Amino acid sequence: MSFDADLGPINFIVVSFPSAPVPSAGFAVLTDLVAAGRVNVLDTEFVSRDADGNVQRLDAPSVGLDEFSGADSHLIDDDDVAAAAESLAAGEVAAIVVYEDLSFLPVIGAWGADGGTVLTEGPVLVDDLIDALDATDALEGN
Repeated sequence: MSFDADLGPINFIVVSFPSAPVPSAGFAVLTDLVAAGRVNVLDTEFVSRDADGNVQRLDAPSVGLDEFSGADSHLIDDDDVAAAAESLAAGEVAAIVVYEDLSFLPVIGAWGADGGTVLTEGPVLVDDLIDALDATDALEGN
């Protein structure tokens, strides 16, 4: 396993919406974060599930987000799309966004300058964090 000091932590998020067109407010904030140099969007895919359970990729204009046309770089493969679509009800639309957290690059650079080496990194699932916090609360309550 190797890491490139020029990359910040890479993460993904999957967000579902009741139907297309999807609301644009969150995507406007994402665009602002990119413009501010805080994140770099590496891939964006939109998927839906029909009444028969079939999963399909959607292009950005079909979900009302023309400004995200061409934001798909194919890092998100068919298995990722299928996994994201598992939780979708018929007619729902999911946005899958893979992004790089650029705000952490100065920290990584400083560690590297001091001889540090990133050994591993990755996402912490929110459910796992909540479980850990609940367990800590339970221990403190005893």
